[in-house]
Amino acid sequence: MTSRPPADGRALHLTALAAGLIAFVVLFSIPGGPLSYLLAVAVGLVAVLIGHRAILRRGPLLWAAIVGLVMSYFELVVAGGLLTVRLMRMFYSS
Repeated sequence: MTSRPPADGRALHLTALAAGLIAFVVLFSIPGGPLSYLLAVAVGLVAVLIGHRAILRRGPLLWAAIVGLVMSYFELVVAGGLLTVRLMRMFYSS
C-alpha cells in the first residue's frame, strides 16, 4: 500500500494565484470592445470561483490563494465597470 502526501491545498492555492494573474493579463491585453470586456468578466468570474474554492483549504500557501482572490475580485469589478460604461456609450450616445 502506498502512502499519499497530505492534501493541504498547495496546488489549489497556487492555481488561485495564477488565475488572478491570468485575469489581470486578460484585462490589460485585450482590445477595448464590448465582447472583449465580456470575455474579461467571464475570466474574472472563473478566477473568483477558483479563489473561493482555494481559500477553503488550509495550508502554508493560503496567502497565495487570498492574494489571487483579491486580484480576481478587483479585475472583475474593473472589467464589469468598463463593460457597463462601454454599453452605456454604445446605446445612449447621440
